Amino acid sequence: MIKQGGSDMRFFNRLLSFMKGRYGIDETFYLLFGISCAFAIANLFLRLWQLQIVIYIISAIAILRFFSRNYTARSRENKIIAEAFSGLRNRFRTYKTRKADKMHIYKKCPNCKAVLRLPRRKGKHTTVCPNCHSEFSVRVFKQ
Repeated sequence: MIKQGGSDMRFFNRLLSFMKGRYGIDETFYLLFGISCAFAIANLFLRLWQLQIVIYIISAIAILRFFSRNYTARSRENKIIAEAFSGLRNRFRTYKTRKADKMHIYKKCPNCKAVLRLPRRKGKHTTVCPNCHSEFSVRVFKQ
């Protein structure tokens, strides 16, 4: 028979009370953890003690942020990191959606640099940009 409220529950409750008011995990923690993991994998081959110290420092910063009680400072740091990487995230998302779209091609207007979504038809076509009304030719290689 399983006891209700045994030592496992006491440990869980102690852990919850310890973490109350602490910052926890956010995107910056994942970034720091990923960087330290990448450096650790690189250090498997390089075997540099300087790189190992860098790994320890990055891991310590991530853990200190995790247990920090200064919520406003940690959220401000996370906002700065999120804004810095938002362009990269948006670029990756755009690339992923364009790669999945098999019915259209994406071309830039040579005049105003607007991105146009055109139907994928093999051959050479002329297109009119809806922004600047300039006419240019588009060549599609694959159907």
